Amino acid sequence: MTRDKTNSRSRIVNAAIDIAINQGPKVLTLDKVAEKCGMSKGGVMHHFKNKEALLEALLANMMDTFKCYEDDIVAQEDNLLPITRVLKSREQIHNHVNLDYARILLVAATEGDALMAPIQQRFKEFVDELKADDAYYFDSLLLWLAADGLSFQELISVSPFSETERKAIRHRLIEMAESLGDTPREQ
Repeated sequence: MTRDKTNSRSRIVNAAIDIAINQGPKVLTLDKVAEKCGMSKGGVMHHFKNKEALLEALLANMMDTFKCYEDDIVAQEDNLLPITRVLKSREQIHNHVNLDYARILLVAATEGDALMAPIQQRFKEFVDELKADDAYYFDSLLLWLAADGLSFQELISVSPFSETERKAIRHRLIEMAESLGDTPREQ
């Protein structure tokens, strides 16, 4: 892809992220994105033929962002259990990424199952990674599901916990994950 196309594509994605964060993901349309990035709708459609293609790019961007946080955690600490790596990454994401950006997941989920396939694949790979260490699989799975439940409540704005309480819960889940690797367990 040429530099101009990459820059235009990046402007479009950044405009879509800005709309999702500042106006809410429900108002994300190609018209709004075109207006936000100063392009014609046709110019936007040259890069993203429809809203679904744009959402695919946003989800890929979201997954890349998560991967960057995971890579940073791995660079800081060696030999983490997979669950500890993911929970620490999530904690960093919660601290640094606007929640409305994550709500793009909800919009994508309503657009169709195909959009969610890369995320489903990543989850399957993570479960396989957890299964590789049979001694910690079930506990790791429970910690992951607890973290997802907490995130989901926050994502749909029904959490009964304050931000301070959610941070404390996330921190405690990380401590529990770290303690899994402290002592070997018998099956």
